[in-house]
Amino acid sequence: MKQAVRRYLWLILCGAVLAVCAAVLVVLRGDPDTGALPRDRDTEFAHGSGIVLEDATALQRDSLYKLAKVWGYVKYRHPSVIGGQVNWDAELFRVMPRVLQAADEEAVNAVLADWLKQFPFTPATAEEALPELEMLDTAPGTQNPMDWISHRAFLGEELCGYLEDLSRTHVSDWTCGYASRGEGVVDFSHEDPRPDFDGTDAGVRLLGAFRFWNAFAWFSPNVDITRTDWDDALRGAIDDMVAAKDRTGYERALARLTAQTGDGHVMLETPDMGLLRYYGRYWLPCTFLSIDGEVVVKAVPDDCTALRPGDVLLAVDGMTMADRIAELSEYFPLPEPDKFVNVLAYPLMSAAGKTSRVTLRRDGTEQTVEVANRTEVYGGPARPGSGLMEDGRIGYIAPGTLKEGELQALMTDFAGTDGLVVDLRQYPAVDLRFLLPEYLNPAPTEFTILELPSLADPGRFFQIPYSSGAGTMAALGLADGTAAFPLYTGQVVVLMDETSQSQAEYTIMSVRQAPGAVVVGSPSVGADGNAVYIKLPGGCRTRFTALGVLTPEGGQTQRVGLQPDVLCTPTVAGIAAGRDELLEKAVELIEAG
Repeated sequence: MKQAVRRYLWLILCGAVLAVCAAVLVVLRGDPDTGALPRDRDTEFAHGSGIVLEDATALQRDSLYKLAKVWGYVKYRHPSVIGGQVNWDAELFRVMPRVLQAADEEAVNAVLADWLKQFPFTPATAEEALPELEMLDTAPGTQNPMDWISHRAFLGEELCGYLEDLSRTHVSDWTCGYASRGEGVVDFSHEDPRPDFDGTDAGVRLLGAFRFWNAFAWFSPNVDITRTDWDDALRGAIDDMVAAKDRTGYERALARLTAQTGDGHVMLETPDMGLLRYYGRYWLPCTFLSIDGEVVVKAVPDDCTALRPGDVLLAVDGMTMADRIAELSEYFPLPEPDKFVNVLAYPLMSAAGKTSRVTLRRDGTEQTVEVANRTEVYGGPARPGSGLMEDGRIGYIAPGTLKEGELQALMTDFAGTDGLVVDLRQYPAVDLRFLLPEYLNPAPTEFTILELPSLADPGRFFQIPYSSGAGTMAALGLADGTAAFPLYTGQVVVLMDETSQSQAEYTIMSVRQAPGAVVVGSPSVGADGNAVYIKLPGGCRTRFTALGVLTPEGGQTQRVGLQPDVLCTPTVAGIAAGRDELLEKAVELIEAG
C-alpha cells in the first residue's frame, strides 16, 4: 500500500507543479498580450453552430453516433487538442454538416478520415507519462475499453489507422486540456459553457450530449454499470436532441441522458433550476423517507397542521406518488427504482400552486387534505448535536453538526462509556474518514480500494488501497507522530440508511473496520467517491462520480450501496410516534454487550 500511495502522491505533486506552470504555458502557447490559448481565439461559432436539423434519417443518426465517438476519442488523446491549440467544439461544428450530408457509411468514414488529416501528430509515448502507465499495467482488473477503434467494418481502414496510432500516444502535460488534473483526479474546468442559446440550434444541442457522454465514457469508473448500456444511451440522446426544438426540450434531453448513468452524484443544473421545480415553484412542507416503496412524511414545520409525521402520501394534485416517481426517474439518476429519497428530495415535493390537494393514509384511513405549500424547501428540524446519552453510558456522534476540533474533545468525554453511536444517516460536516478510526482501531486496516482515472490513457484506471486505524494519519502526513489518540474500547455502532451517501458511505467503510463495530440500518444509496462538475452549453452543468470506491475485497459499491450487519428499518407507526427506531436498536445492542 505504502508504495502505491507514494506513487499516487507523486502524481498529485507533479499535477501541482504543472498547475503552477500553467500561466507560463498559456503565454508560451497563446497570445502574449491576452494570455489566450489558440483555441480561445477561434470564435467562429461563439454564437451558435448554424446547423439546422429538423429531422434525421437512420443514416444520419448512425453517422452522428459515429461522429460523437470519434470526436470524443480524439478530444482526450490528441496532443494539439490537449495542448489548447485546437478548439475542438468548433471543429465539431465544421465537420458535422459534411457528416450529415454524406451519402452512405463509407462516405461518412471518408469525411472523418479527411477531417482528421488536418491534425497530424507523431505517435509517441512521453517519458513523463510512464510512471502512471506503469501503475495502470500493474493494477488488477483494469481494461482498455477501446476495441471499437479497430473495427474496420465500422470505421474503415484509414480512420482505424489514425485512431490506432493515436492510441499509442500518451500526453503527460494536461494543463490546458479539456480534462486536466485537479487534486489528483480529473477536472473539466476548461470546458467552454458557451454558446448560451434558446435551444433551437441543433448543433449546439448535439454538442451538449456529445460532451457529457464522452466525459462520462472516458473518466467514470462506473460506465459499465449504467442503467442503460452507455452506447445505447448515446443513440437515445441523439434521437432526443434531434427531436428537441427549444430550451425545455434540450434540457429534458440532457436530463434523460444523465439519468441513464444511475449515478447518485449526478445533478443536472439548468439556469432556472427548472428540473428541481419539475411540478412547479412551490414545495410541500415536509421531509420524507421511503418505507416499502411508499412515501412517508418524516417531519413537518410547526405551522403545518394538514400533514403529520407518519402520513403515507398517496397522491398530490390528482397524480399518484407512484406515477410521480416513475415520471421523475426518466430525468433523475435513481441508482435503483426503490432508492429515490436523496435524488428526488426536491422535485418529488414540488407543486404548481400555493396549495395542493394531498391524498394520504393516516392510521389506516385514506383521506384528502388541503396543504399550504412553501416557496422554499423545508429541510427538516435542526439535528441534535453530539454528546452523552442514556445517563452518560453511551456516546453519540452527529457528524452533520460537528465542528473542526470537536471530535477530539468528545472522545475524551466518551472514554469509559459502554458504547458509541456514530450516526451516518447525515453527511459529515468534518472529515472523519481517517480521524475517527484513530480512536477506534488499534491497527491500520484496509477499508477500501480507490479507482482513479488515467489522463495518460483515458478509459483506464489505476487502483490504490487505503487503510485507516491507529498511526495511519501520521503515515499519510495528516497528523504528526505526537498526536494523542487514546483507544476507545466500548461497543461501536454505526447507523446507516438510504440517505447515507458519498462521504458518509466512505466513512462507514472506514469506521466499520474497528474491532467489534456493528452497522445497523438499511443499505446505503450507493453513490460514493468524488463528484466532478462539467459545464454544458446553454448555461447548464452537471456532476458525476470520477473516483471509484471498492470494498477491500474489490466489490462494487456504486449503485449497490453498503450492506448493514443488522437490518433495521423505521416503521410508519414509529415515525408517527416520534421514535427513532434505528437509534433504539443501537442502544439495545450496546446494552446487550
